[in-house]
Amino acid sequence: MKKTFIALLITFLTACSACGPAELETDDSSPQDPYPFATWETCSQVVGDHPCNFTLKDQNDEEVSLYDFYGSAIILDLSAMWCGPCVQAGADVQGTIERFADHDVKYITVLIDNPQGQPPTLSDVQSWAVNLGIETEPVLQGSRDLLSSDPTIGWPLGSWPTFVFITDKMEIYYFQSGYNQQILDALLEDTLAQ
Repeated sequence: MKKTFIALLITFLTACSACGPAELETDDSSPQDPYPFATWETCSQVVGDHPCNFTLKDQNDEEVSLYDFYGSAIILDLSAMWCGPCVQAGADVQGTIERFADHDVKYITVLIDNPQGQPPTLSDVQSWAVNLGIETEPVLQGSRDLLSSDPTIGWPLGSWPTFVFITDKMEIYYFQSGYNQQILDALLEDTLAQ
């Protein structure tokens, strides 16, 4: 009887070791859980859904996860270094943060391509941040592996850049293709009101 119980316990623990954050249900009393608020069972990159988490290296060579910013309104900027409108948007990151200084806003840039169309290196994201004056917001090393026309697999990209507005409740509010500072500000105001 004791051997059967131990065998069942080992089987259960082994099976649960494959569970990922999207499958894990938690409650607020679990101090070891880095995301105790993540009680939903599924994620997707669809408006109204909780986005799937990712962890990438930033310009300081530190790992940053999307869900590190739960509780803040988020602008997620999917850009390429070779893209002119992406550079314009990047040059306004600090301006956006300053315009919304009275609100809890995070502006996360995920660089998908470097100037040669390859995944960005640490040097690439560092130069992007320095050259565009991004002092307080993360610039992350992404790749095309993050993209997919199927929003249950990856981020759909309408054009370069594509912006994803995420509420403080970690729900996707809106996608915006292309850069226009006035539209970006208006959509951020709408996101904050959610």
